[in-house]
Amino acid sequence: MTTRLPDAFLTVRSEEGPIDKWGDFIVPPFIHSLGIKTQTKAFVIVGGRGCGKTTLLRYFCHPTQFSPKRNELPEDAFSHIGLYWRADTNFLNSFVGNEQSESRWRAAFEHVLACELGRELVSALRSINCNETRRTAYGGLDKLDLTALRSFDADFGQSLESVERVLSRRSGELAIWLNNMEQEPTPRFIPLTAFLNAFVDTIRAQLPYLAKSTFVIFIDEYENMRVEQQKFINGLLKHGIPPLLFNIAMKRNGFQVKETLGPESIEAISDYREVDIENELMDGFELFAAELMFFRLAELRPDLASLLVVDTDQLTSVDRVSERFGNDTYRRKVVSAAEQMLPRITEREAAEIIVGDDRLRSRLIRNIASALESRSSKLSPESFISEMIPWASVIMPALLSRSRESPTELQAELRKQEEGKDTRFAYGHDLIMTNLWGCINALYMDAQRTSVLFSGFGALTLMTRGNVRHFIDLVHRIFLAYERNGKVSVDLPEVEAHIQMDAIRQASDAILAKVKGHGKFGPQLHAMAQCLGSIFRERHRTARQSEPEINHFVLGTGEVTAHLQNYLDEAEKWSVLSVTRETKMKNAAMITYDYILNPVFAPFFQISFRKKRSLKLDAEHLRLMLEGDQGQRNQLVRELGRREDDAMDLFSGAN
Repeated sequence: MTTRLPDAFLTVRSEEGPIDKWGDFIVPPFIHSLGIKTQTKAFVIVGGRGCGKTTLLRYFCHPTQFSPKRNELPEDAFSHIGLYWRADTNFLNSFVGNEQSESRWRAAFEHVLACELGRELVSALRSINCNETRRTAYGGLDKLDLTALRSFDADFGQSLESVERVLSRRSGELAIWLNNMEQEPTPRFIPLTAFLNAFVDTIRAQLPYLAKSTFVIFIDEYENMRVEQQKFINGLLKHGIPPLLFNIAMKRNGFQVKETLGPESIEAISDYREVDIENELMDGFELFAAELMFFRLAELRPDLASLLVVDTDQLTSVDRVSERFGNDTYRRKVVSAAEQMLPRITEREAAEIIVGDDRLRSRLIRNIASALESRSSKLSPESFISEMIPWASVIMPALLSRSRESPTELQAELRKQEEGKDTRFAYGHDLIMTNLWGCINALYMDAQRTSVLFSGFGALTLMTRGNVRHFIDLVHRIFLAYERNGKVSVDLPEVEAHIQMDAIRQASDAILAKVKGHGKFGPQLHAMAQCLGSIFRERHRTARQSEPEINHFVLGTGEVTAHLQNYLDEAEKWSVLSVTRETKMKNAAMITYDYILNPVFAPFFQISFRKKRSLKLDAEHLRLMLEGDQGQRNQLVRELGRREDDAMDLFSGAN
């Protein structure tokens, strides 16, 4: 069987798949700590694009929890009935102006939610009773009497079908009114909370199996709402109580306001619990990503089941999470299998490749010669090359460029290491491990080649940093490149590093290009990312490599105005930057912020994807990256890309 492996990774967005996630949802390690099914107040679920927010919401909602694929429902199945609604950006942004008052637009917004969520509630009842077995065990839908809802709309009949039909009609009438306000009369708007509470109370009173149920609304893409719409939703979060609760999912910094329509505001902890999906997944992401890769392959190629190291039933079972994430033997086995499929080139192996490759070796000798010339040394560049100790040879251009290092002493130390004596050139010594990655990468840049260090399953998980969509996209491109290289696998493939690294760089380029379309400041964020990446790239190429692997920044001086902070918030919202908050003790405690360029961009710029060292920037530098012209940004790259006196070393002491 030769089904195309890339097809297993075609679907990267939850919206592209079925709304019923049962049997397709890999249960994440944090599932039990969420407590969503026992919640008594609102949840705010945050994370970047592609981290899995929508998939998580859909897992907890009725199409999945009451899926026809479930043979039996657990005893507590009806304690939590999840309803899903996603904000339509274009539609909701039309709820303004046209000589309508704010109160009328608010009422129209409520009406939209009432119609949509009312129909979703009807759908939930049908999901519960989706087959004859369920209807026999639960049922009662044909006996419901919903005439109590007529106070909201006189056309509501007694049956679910009647209520659903009227709600659909009212949604259509609203759409017609929005497009023809001058000709159409204003619709009669249904108030959301009063209507839903009445609907829920009626259902709970007439269906015994739902008598103690809590109905939970999950509102997705909250950040796309208008300010006044967010205020209304904020009020729902604050005042929701069982049996009707409201949750939202949004990108980071999705709150435009924390106020409600009244005099109150919402506050974390007291009014809602915030859950950052990427942070929750970060610690276990390597294992989770490996499981996801094998799960996708198992779905596409059931014939490979005996070769896979995962049990797909185990991955989708909420009761077996501890078997996966509480078992080190299992973790090592699964991650090791992923590393065999996507092997990496280690720094040690990369050094051997460089010394053994004519073009790369020639570039290395040229760099050594340049460093010796700058030191007025007559020593032979070839004398600093050792096939026995290639890792020492690779870092020689950097060491020879440092005034504190003597060329003669370095040469002598290299000879001692070749004789088996203990020197700084032993593999594993701080000098080697601190400098080797940066020196290898710099040499590949000089040779205008993609670095072999951008390969391997472990590197993929570091680059994608908890983002499931990016991980799937990179794996998809790797398997496409694998096939384009004439590879066909009837079992589990092993993709060579050189195939991986070119595919990864192409994926990184494509993901970076999409930044232009991210929100209202997309072009500015793209310009900033390009400028930062270029500065970091130049710093990676410096001869001395005294501060290798600079890939994030701190704002050391200048005023961070509200306008500039707005840019930073948008950069974090769209995952162009991530922000970590640290307390560094000097004379007094001081809160500092590290701004980290998304490591998925690292392969494009060929900079480190490991968080190592930071660069101090002035607020004005950042403003020019965002708002300056290309000439000003080029000047910043020239000025900051070669300056080596403003980096913060995270492991000082290594010579």
